[in-house]
Amino acid sequence: MAVVAEVVRERLRAWGVVRVYGYPGQGADPLLEAFRRAGREPEFVQARHGEAASFMACGHARFTDTVGCCLAPSGPGAVQVLNGLYDAQLDRQPVVALLGDAPRTGPGARRPQAVHLDRLCADVSESCEVVVSPDQAGPVLDRAFRTASARRGVAVVILPADVLDQQAPPSAGAAVPADVLAPGPSRPLLVPDEGELHRAAGILDEGRKVAVVIGRGAARAGAEVERAAEVLGAGVAKALLALDVLPDDLGYVTGPAGRVASPASERLVRACDTLLLVGAGPREAWLPPGRWAVRSVEINPESGVTAPCRPGDVRLVGDPKETLEALLPLLHRKKNRAWRRSVEKSVRTWHRNRRTEARQHFGHLINPAAVVTELSDRLPDRALLTADAGAGTVWWARHLHLRAGMRTALSGHHAAMGTAVPYALAARFAHPDRPVVAFVGDGAFQMSGMAEMITVKDHLERLSGGPPLVFCVFNNRDLNQATWDRRAATGNPRLSGTSSVPDVPYAAYARLLGLDGVHCFRPKDIGAAWDAALAARRPVVVEFVVDAETEPPTARPPGPADEGGRRGIRALLRGRRS
Repeated sequence: MAVVAEVVRERLRAWGVVRVYGYPGQGADPLLEAFRRAGREPEFVQARHGEAASFMACGHARFTDTVGCCLAPSGPGAVQVLNGLYDAQLDRQPVVALLGDAPRTGPGARRPQAVHLDRLCADVSESCEVVVSPDQAGPVLDRAFRTASARRGVAVVILPADVLDQQAPPSAGAAVPADVLAPGPSRPLLVPDEGELHRAAGILDEGRKVAVVIGRGAARAGAEVERAAEVLGAGVAKALLALDVLPDDLGYVTGPAGRVASPASERLVRACDTLLLVGAGPREAWLPPGRWAVRSVEINPESGVTAPCRPGDVRLVGDPKETLEALLPLLHRKKNRAWRRSVEKSVRTWHRNRRTEARQHFGHLINPAAVVTELSDRLPDRALLTADAGAGTVWWARHLHLRAGMRTALSGHHAAMGTAVPYALAARFAHPDRPVVAFVGDGAFQMSGMAEMITVKDHLERLSGGPPLVFCVFNNRDLNQATWDRRAATGNPRLSGTSSVPDVPYAAYARLLGLDGVHCFRPKDIGAAWDAALAARRPVVVEFVVDAETEPPTARPPGPADEGGRRGIRALLRGRRS
């Protein structure tokens, strides 16, 4: 007769889980033993820290569009995974978290490592259930996977250690019916009613200068966005979470929007008279202050994302792909293409200027833009790219020229540090036939990335010999985004001892672990460093010593922030003289 841990294992396999990321310990060990007895199916990937394991599960969801799964032991181990669970929940990525718990039976005194996990996870999950008896294991797991996949969020299952070791009832080992394994119907594809679609088409047809901004909600709607942009003669700007929805070699794609907006995207939203938002949230997130005359059409799958709606605008609550398919036949192709030609000219100017910008080095220090630009020219087809939170994200988003088939991932709404390396590992485990490149700042690499290089070492044989697996570290000995934000806001160059980070030989550390390491500190060697990294037969850390005094081109709203920018420049001059 099977124990409950084996029932959980078989339920995971039935739901198609091939890999569980986590850390062993009380509450998790019975399940790991069940994995071992089944020939490690599903596979357990042990991270160096629970936080990294939950980021890996989120990264798996981002790069596979399937449910990611992580496992944590009781108490402190469960607390550690919260950061990754928030990352998944806020960016609507499906993850099932299996949290071990201390035995529910025993003395009445407070148990060691006991935490109220249901309270802990209430804010970070769509559902949280405890398996309190052997007969509940299967149904609870089924509900968790149905909830995570249908609602695009986190589902938590709490597994007390004593329950996992109990004998399961005979019915628990029966085959799972196919209808049980189907995702729940709680979020069907929605299409707005015909009247709202006609109103939206009227606004878009009347606009002479239409701009399109796409967000993560447009991930399935790339082809429909292309058709709409062609009919409307529009330019398209991309939110950070939608950089891979459309390739950058389309002449009307203006690059990133929002705080890291390219000059072409800034011009697009400043000069437009009509805005079409596809899976990108409300207009206020994209339009500069004072552009109240701009009319807008918003398409989002959730009504709460777009409320409230201004009078005269249209809010379409529906699946972006299905909604655009219904809207396209109602649109009339614009005969005057002057606006479209203007957008394309702006895009060409931006691409020319960004290359010029990347060639500007100050003294003997490397311009961070050059690092990304040189890689962009060498990127293999179908590359998977990850970025960490910080200044490196700005250079990454603005200077990568993405082609069709490439995928990107970063922590969006949570903007968590320490995600790029776990995302990259999950990407490589899920897609061993595709190149993977992670961009990480030295602060985030010291925070957790260096520890996860030990995970790379642990799987070195399987991670070697295939397409490139590259970890690019921006070494500027500074928490650079925080430094520049502080300069802009207060005029204070930096707070000594808080913004700076120790200088560590990252490439040498990689070689110490048996990985490849490339160190580059001269501008003329950037291309050669990338060539060496992309040709490596083992996972490689390529370390670029970049200029901390090259300001990330983070867009600031006009008005008071302009004065902040001037204070930042004065602070920079004071800092360099000191």
